[in-house]
Amino acid sequence: MRRGSWLFGAVAIFGAFSCSAPTAADCVGFTPGSPDMICVTGAAHYFTFEGGFWAVRGDNDTTYDPLGALPAEFRHDGLRVRLEARIRSDVGSFHMAGPIVEILDIRRL
Repeated sequence: MRRGSWLFGAVAIFGAFSCSAPTAADCVGFTPGSPDMICVTGAAHYFTFEGGFWAVRGDNDTTYDPLGALPAEFRHDGLRVRLEARIRSDVGSFHMAGPIVEILDIRRL
């Protein structure tokens, strides 16, 4: 019975990792030009607080608040995106949802 339990555990662990969200694979080849540049995958989401705004909720559970606004063509709740951005710690926002980012590139997944 021990052997069967070990095999079941190995299959369960393999299955869990093979079904994880595609974060790293979508940012393969991304080379940040500076420490404040990021590449994340996530989904566009409309937040209703502070008057309402669009942001990207990363697969890493961080909400990225675009400086200015999320481009109109990406304003579809749940739309999967790949975001390359620069974290802007030199500006503030009343949204207080997460780091403010300057979008360098955004693509549909």
